[in-house]
Amino acid sequence: MRTSVGRGRIYRRCGCRDTQHHQLGTHCPHLITDSQHGAWSFAVDVPAPDHRRTTVRRGGFSSQDTAEQALSRFLEGEAGGYNADPSQTVASYLEAWLDAKALVLKPTTMARYRDYVCNDLVPAFGTLKLDQLAHRHISAYVTCQLAAGRGRTTLYRCLATLSSALGDAVRQYRLPHNPGSPPVLRRPPSPERRIWTAEEAARFLAHCHRADPEMADLFEFLIGTGMRKGEGCGSSEVKG
Repeated sequence: MRTSVGRGRIYRRCGCRDTQHHQLGTHCPHLITDSQHGAWSFAVDVPAPDHRRTTVRRGGFSSQDTAEQALSRFLEGEAGGYNADPSQTVASYLEAWLDAKALVLKPTTMARYRDYVCNDLVPAFGTLKLDQLAHRHISAYVTCQLAAGRGRTTLYRCLATLSSALGDAVRQYRLPHNPGSPPVLRRPPSPERRIWTAEEAARFLAHCHRADPEMADLFEFLIGTGMRKGEGCGSSEVKG
């Protein structure tokens, strides 16, 4: 069975072989008599670098609708100039995502993203196809990491990196939804801030005077006046 969907073709094929051990593919008679036999595939002609055309074929889809959705995402990706190949792995996508982010993010932010991607996300999910990554995979990963004693704050930041990457995939029509949303972990509460005692403040200022006298004068002024972040000479609020 074959159908055309704009650009591209949807068809069902199987792995049965004839008496000569040749694969029957789309010509297996069971495909006509058994609607559950075989799996759905799509094929589409795309431009090649040498100005010719090549055919991209992807299969293994459980239904005609699933194959049509994969073909639609592939064509949307091609039109948008990004890779929408349903065979693309999570590792491949994250590597391309990092390359794109390197053009717009600060080096310190990129270093943190690369650390999470290379040391955590790719080892955990890299071999999965991007289209197959699901919320259950992320939830299982979190459960294992917490059981191994991983800190919740570090783990939350790692998952936030993954969710950011997957969110970009949704905005590019690469994925229909973000499997990292809703987040598996809630944002850990910030540690409660404690006001220094007079002795602690004195020890801090003594260290500053030894390490950087000019900054020590500034810190002493801030501590003595009780100024908070955001307050200063340009502030419209004047304390008496």
